[in-house]
Amino acid sequence: MEYSYELIKPHKKLPLKMIFHTSDNQIFIPRHWDESVEISYVLSGKIDKIYIDGREYESGAGDIVVINSNAIHSFSVNRGKNRKAVTLFIAHEFLKTVYPDIDQVEFDCTSMGQGKNQNKREFAELRKILNCIINAYTESENNPLACIKVTSLTYELTYHLLKHFKIPKKNSSKIQTQKYIERLTFITSFIKENYQQNLFLEVLSNQFNLSQEYLSRFFMKHTGITLLNYINAIRLEKSLPELMNTNHPIIKIALNHGFPNEKSYNRVFKNVYRLSPSQYR
Repeated sequence: MEYSYELIKPHKKLPLKMIFHTSDNQIFIPRHWDESVEISYVLSGKIDKIYIDGREYESGAGDIVVINSNAIHSFSVNRGKNRKAVTLFIAHEFLKTVYPDIDQVEFDCTSMGQGKNQNKREFAELRKILNCIINAYTESENNPLACIKVTSLTYELTYHLLKHFKIPKKNSSKIQTQKYIERLTFITSFIKENYQQNLFLEVLSNQFNLSQEYLSRFFMKHTGITLLNYINAIRLEKSLPELMNTNHPIIKIALNHGFPNEKSYNRVFKNVYRLSPSQYR
């Protein structure tokens, strides 16, 4: 079984990203993993099968499932009516900032089958926080102050998860899979920290003590994108705040974020956003 790495691009102004699911069609999202902490919250209808590291769940209206960083997971839903669910991704960088030991813990947070009254109270409070985040997030495009509300609620959400659902991280029995995850996490972390530098394939292969051919195949196999496309995606993401919040020339922005020239930046930007950086600005 192969597993794909999922690159979650965070909201440019917020520490989390939210995706709404309203399709009544049959959908299958194959097994994958990512660095964010992912929260699945069903508002109506149901998700027929959520697979997480060898365990399977069925979640209905009001159910919450927290998927830990680097956990292999998939989703499967049959045809249904009035299905509405949200997925929240809390950025690993945000969690690391507010809780430096986040890599040593995980969250045991699955509402299905909750038995204790204390757990019921904790999940009720968690639903209340999530509902507030959903309301504020939907207003963030039109109300600039909503971003402040979402950010404050993300701190509250993180506090609640850490206080009530935090457990020591278990050692994975899937040693080979874990080995690949750790290697890929090391590679992606290095790129995020050094994206402004000249990250040629030769430089990266020497950094990770891998052959250029193996590094290229390994990255493509486990992420579904080429190494160059991933580097460009990070550079593009990092360049957006400067593009939108300053009047710096496009060439300066391109060079500040690792692109060799303005032409390269324009080409990559247009492939993603269908507009040039100047038009997008």
